[in-house]
Amino acid sequence: MAGSLRTLSALFALSRGTQASLSVAQPLIALLLADAGPPPQRVAVATTAAFAGFFALFAVNDVLDVDVDRRRFAHVRPYEGTDLDGVGGRHPLARGRLSRGAALAWIVALGTVTVALTALLGGFCLLLLAVAALLQVLYCRLATVTTYKFLISGVMVAIGGSIGWFAVSGVVDPLRLGLFAVWMVAWEIGGRNVPNDLADVEEDRHLGVRTLPVVHGVRAGAAVAFGFLVAAGAAGIALACVAYDSFGAPGLAGTVLVSVVTAFRPAVVLLRRAEPPVALAVFNRASFQPVGVLAAFLAGLAVTG
Repeated sequence: MAGSLRTLSALFALSRGTQASLSVAQPLIALLLADAGPPPQRVAVATTAAFAGFFALFAVNDVLDVDVDRRRFAHVRPYEGTDLDGVGGRHPLARGRLSRGAALAWIVALGTVTVALTALLGGFCLLLLAVAALLQVLYCRLATVTTYKFLISGVMVAIGGSIGWFAVSGVVDPLRLGLFAVWMVAWEIGGRNVPNDLADVEEDRHLGVRTLPVVHGVRAGAAVAFGFLVAAGAAGIALACVAYDSFGAPGLAGTVLVSVVTAFRPAVVLLRRAEPPVALAVFNRASFQPVGVLAAFLAGLAVTG
């Protein structure tokens, strides 16, 4: 029993379960933007597919980066702090808490569920899933090649989130879907990718990983994160305004509050103090922006619906 619990804990950590679970909000927001009253069966299928898909993709990241992560633990950053990505333990495969066979079996099982359920949502959804998965692999392979891989990460998140839209609609609203994509790109880069690189800058420098803070300095990294975080907060609010018929006054007010707490304020703090512990705190807080906006959106729908 204890061994099974340890394995489950390691698998949860491999998939960065907390971050993966929070990420499910992204396609659900897109789904509700496309159809504020979607069929419950499709919502259930899309939600289950999203959980399986995000758990699989985060696990793939750790498997692809296992060699770098093994070297990483020889030069662990010299500070402590809560890390959403580290709930359950950082990189269990690299630390020997999980075998490669178990990790691959986990990914295959989750991947099979994801593909099967996404296929039920439609061929285009399956195509977007394949593109997002390929971009994830490309991102990992460019770790020591280019600092601009963060752009790939932003596009990958936007494409993955957009699957929710096409799960319930084949009609594209350029303004709504476009703003959603801009928001996702800006949020991923400014809220997660670059702050995470700032938190890991000493380790990455030691390992030869090319990130914005490593190549161009922490001040430049903080400035880029600031710009994208502000853009993410603004895009989220603009989206609530454009979709006001669904968000309503409660949804818009909630989105503004969430944007202040998870985007605007953290952006200013990071620009003032471009330090690893601060960057990690910004990363943690920004990770809650989509789920916060989803909660505001649902509150608005409850009132307007």
